[in-house]
Amino acid sequence: MEHRLNLVEYIDELVEVRGAAEEDLAAAGERALKVLDGFLSDLAHALGMEDSRASMGDSIRYLEGRHGTAREIALQAERYRDTRNALFHNPDIMLRPEAAQRIIDGVEAIVRMAAEGARDMARSRVVTAEATEPVADARDRMLDHGYNQLIVVDQRGGVIDLLTERDIVVLEAEANIDGSDLTVEEAITRRGHSAVAVLPTGSAAQEAVHALRDEQVNAVVLTENGKLGERPLGIITRGDVLKSL
Repeated sequence: MEHRLNLVEYIDELVEVRGAAEEDLAAAGERALKVLDGFLSDLAHALGMEDSRASMGDSIRYLEGRHGTAREIALQAERYRDTRNALFHNPDIMLRPEAAQRIIDGVEAIVRMAAEGARDMARSRVVTAEATEPVADARDRMLDHGYNQLIVVDQRGGVIDLLTERDIVVLEAEANIDGSDLTVEEAITRRGHSAVAVLPTGSAAQEAVHALRDEQVNAVVLTENGKLGERPLGIITRGDVLKSL
């Protein structure tokens, strides 16, 4: 299925939706349905649908008439059509929190089904930690964003490794890192192995899946040429891969 859509746009918007969910989960669920509506419409038009004012139902019906992944996407999206229509026509209806969370997760999984390359699976909004900064500062940033790892970069912004949640847990089991002089670089050196795999942005999605089968690899970072020392352009975690399968 060749669609030439930039899935990063939808993935990044869903990252924003997850952030908004901390304040208003029901509203975030409704926003996720709007993302799904737009994605289905864009995908259907990319695959040849001519109706410029198509509803979600129209997009789903068109995709159901295709083969392979497009049809599978339509079948998965069908379960959300009635919910989207009900909310659209009845502004007073509110999603239950548990339903909203399922919708957000489900919409992201549907978008990731359309992945053609590694970049389609990646989040482009990366959060980094400089190797020379205090590890306590990096830990706080990790907690603020709710991530399990940060990309560690050198002073020029080039990828070195990852600082992982496990690194922090091990350090804090040994001593209180608040106010210490311990740097991020010293923290990751203690691990004894790299936790990152680096791939070029043009890699196939399966290459990222293969890299993450290594138990020592926590995430794949995409750079222009797939080399350490280059600026990070995206990150793929195991959770991202599971959502695309």
